[in-house]
Amino acid sequence: MKIKSRSVYMDELNLVRSENSFKASLCCCYFSHKIDYEKVIPYLHDQERSYYNTLKFKKRARSYLIGRFVAKQAVSALNSEENLTNVLIGSGIFNQPIVVSNRQNIKVSITHSEDFGAALAFPEAHPMGIDLEIINSQQREALEGQVTEWEKQQIISLPFAYDAGLTLLWTAKEALSKVMKTGLMTPFHVFSIASMERSKHFIMCYFENFPQYKALCFPIGKYMCAIVYPLKTELGFNPYELVQYFSIIL
Repeated sequence: MKIKSRSVYMDELNLVRSENSFKASLCCCYFSHKIDYEKVIPYLHDQERSYYNTLKFKKRARSYLIGRFVAKQAVSALNSEENLTNVLIGSGIFNQPIVVSNRQNIKVSITHSEDFGAALAFPEAHPMGIDLEIINSQQREALEGQVTEWEKQQIISLPFAYDAGLTLLWTAKEALSKVMKTGLMTPFHVFSIASMERSKHFIMCYFENFPQYKALCFPIGKYMCAIVYPLKTELGFNPYELVQYFSIIL
């Protein structure tokens, strides 16, 4: 499937553990033209097309299309399904994405903000989650209400603007909530950050109540992204390559 602009990034992630290894697939895309969204429609599964036809508002329709596009790309890369129409991304009772496929037992985590979308496909045996949010100073008050005083002090020392730090905390917590399959139904203080480590291209966050997980957080232009995965997994992924790929667009 061809997209009008240089806007799609695919990456295979190696998930290395002491006892075994897994693979995940990441797809990120930025749609800058109306035609980019329209080109997704023919690749919808019949059930997806039926739901899409019920959407009345452009913003909701576009978020659905970009979400299904990145999810289908990520899943097909992981299970070698060449026909995207055969990949059905349904919804659970809490609106969580469900992969309907007879190839493998694959899960997917989807996120999007404005015209930027991302999805992470992974085996059920190795839970993961992804979140992406635009950095917006107008959201400062709302985000401050979801962080602890300790967390506020920590982000002041980060190499980001204050609002970027607030967004980093939000994405880390929301990505974890997707792993837990609770989404925004659980108070965010449950996902409080216990510690943070700075690396050259990302910030690693560790959770107070979920020490078995960690969050790799990094900015992509005007967005902040977080990938949550098990603590003892070594993730074969370089966010710098992703950031550079979108540096011209974003």
